[in-house]
Amino acid sequence: MKQSAYIAKILACLALVAVFAWGCAPRTQPVKSADLLSTPNLLVEADAAWQAKRWEAAELYYAAALERQDLVRSEMPTIYARLAESASANGHYHQARIALEQWANEDAKALERADWERLYLDAMAGLAKTERLRNHLQWVLDSTNVPWATKQEVALWYGEYFRTHEDYPGSLDVLAKFHAQAPDDRDRALLENDYQQRLLGLDDGAVDTLAKAVTPADQWRFPYALVAFERGVRKASDPEAWAASWRTLRDLAANSELVDRVPLETRLAELEARYGLPTIGLALVLPVTGPYAKVGVKILRGAGLAQWRLAQEGVNVDLRVINSEAPGWETRLAELPGHFTVVGGPLRVDAFKRLYEPDSPAAGVLEHRAVFAFLSSLGDLSEGKDAWRFFTSRNDEVRSLVSLAVDKLGITDLAVFYPEEKFGRTMAQTFYSEAAPLGGRIKGMQSYPPQDLKQWSKRVGRLLNVPADFSDNKDVPLPLPDFGAVFIPDGWRQAQTLLPNFFFYEGEQLVFLGPGLWSRALDDAKNVDEHYYRLAVCPGAWWDGSDGGKALQSALTEEGLGQADFWVALGYDFLRFAGKFGALPASWDSDLVNKRIRKVQDMDFSMAPMTWDDHGTASQNLYLFTPVSNGKQIVDTERIAARIAKAQARRERRMENYEKRIEAESRPPSANPDDTPPAP
Repeated sequence: MKQSAYIAKILACLALVAVFAWGCAPRTQPVKSADLLSTPNLLVEADAAWQAKRWEAAELYYAAALERQDLVRSEMPTIYARLAESASANGHYHQARIALEQWANEDAKALERADWERLYLDAMAGLAKTERLRNHLQWVLDSTNVPWATKQEVALWYGEYFRTHEDYPGSLDVLAKFHAQAPDDRDRALLENDYQQRLLGLDDGAVDTLAKAVTPADQWRFPYALVAFERGVRKASDPEAWAASWRTLRDLAANSELVDRVPLETRLAELEARYGLPTIGLALVLPVTGPYAKVGVKILRGAGLAQWRLAQEGVNVDLRVINSEAPGWETRLAELPGHFTVVGGPLRVDAFKRLYEPDSPAAGVLEHRAVFAFLSSLGDLSEGKDAWRFFTSRNDEVRSLVSLAVDKLGITDLAVFYPEEKFGRTMAQTFYSEAAPLGGRIKGMQSYPPQDLKQWSKRVGRLLNVPADFSDNKDVPLPLPDFGAVFIPDGWRQAQTLLPNFFFYEGEQLVFLGPGLWSRALDDAKNVDEHYYRLAVCPGAWWDGSDGGKALQSALTEEGLGQADFWVALGYDFLRFAGKFGALPASWDSDLVNKRIRKVQDMDFSMAPMTWDDHGTASQNLYLFTPVSNGKQIVDTERIAARIAKAQARRERRMENYEKRIEAESRPPSANPDDTPPAP
């Protein structure tokens, strides 16, 4: 009865539609009266209307056919499917839904058919049944009865549905989930190829928008790899973007986790034939002779390894080395061919200044080449605009130390003990300015003359508020300082003399925060007296125990290139960074450089990872170390906290014992028992 009422309603409505269509559009083939047609002829007319996409007539005829008692049951699935499609095309989604549900009621296996699923999903989308669509998606994903051919159809439908509803992460995620369920590689490859064809049909704007949902972690797997690749293809025609696009396309075609990478390789070959292979020109300005030659050579060793590795991946880096210790180096840098658009270095401040001093032959280099200095600061220049930095900054060091003290150890009251020279004053000021935003409070600041060792102990005492008569009352415990950690921006050799003074003044519960100078010195240190450094911490950009450090050492060992350290890692990371960065066009500006940096900074660093903000300012997430007898080891925060607690407990026991002793000494002497008078 319910079905008959439904059919009658369709026939009544569509009869009016048919009459209106006939009266307004005389060229349209007339709709014959269904009542005058036998069932076989009715189906012939219905099929003809459906083939011609005359959806009004098709819906009318198929609805009428369902009323016939002599309808052959084997014809029912086709009639239901075409009725649902015709109704959907006419915007009658509710009617399409009823037809599909009746089909499913008669044949539960209808839900396993691709045509039923597609029509049902279209109807639910037309009715804006969002929650039902999400529930149905989960049902299909969980079903073990729905065959893969149907699931593939459903996957592609939902991928497009979410995309058109601006849920781009959802669009890619649903495709990834179905891809993981494919029975074998052949089926996975078919899904990849079908989706790639759909991407080809999207305009550039749609591909760009969809590509925003591709993350560095996902870009190697389906469907993210195909979206990223398609976006690279769309950018390939831009001469200024070709080098960067080529690197992306090359990586995806060679390293993506797709089952079938042949289509990517074919399209990449076509683009290479059309636009050529880009060559990256890179200059390194380093001291390879003179007092700093050892450092420069290490950087070159790392860069050479990276150049060889990139060449094996098909990335050609034309590397030129400019010895910054040789006379005339500025002229040689300035006269490099135009495709040398990226420069690494210099390593020393005086050499960097020669790139912008008016009387220097290299004065125009910063305008024509993107310079990434291996310096902690660019001085008076604007980072991210005039030049860039590929090196640890003083702010990086200070932030890592303050963060440890405040966030990990709960020490918010801090002090600074610094030498009276340029480096010490600069680091002290940096610590002062960086501490407050991170939750630190400077409760003490004291300087000392770097050359007058006799003054060092007195200045430590002044910082700790030691009473002037301390030397005459050594048994009296000193009051606790009003800070829990002290920053000492001086070299490791000086620290070895300074820290025992804090212990002399009972400061063994203090955490000693040192600069990166300590970390580099500890790489070669032996026989360190751990007693004074159990609570000492220093930052560093190189840790041989990190994943990146181990990978670099493995690569060096494989090529017989010796031991890894920070300087080798610097050269290795920079050249790989520049290889991903690509060649710059003649019309480049700082905005383009900053945009390139943001795209390539998510690389696997061998040293501590570096990042750049939107303005091109670099920062580095440094490792933290504590000195040990044979050098240094990564900080164990819980162990440091336990040592602080133990030192504080010792201090408190000493104070308690002192107070008990004072109290005992202040009591009047007790009476002699022999002098006690007899009881009356």
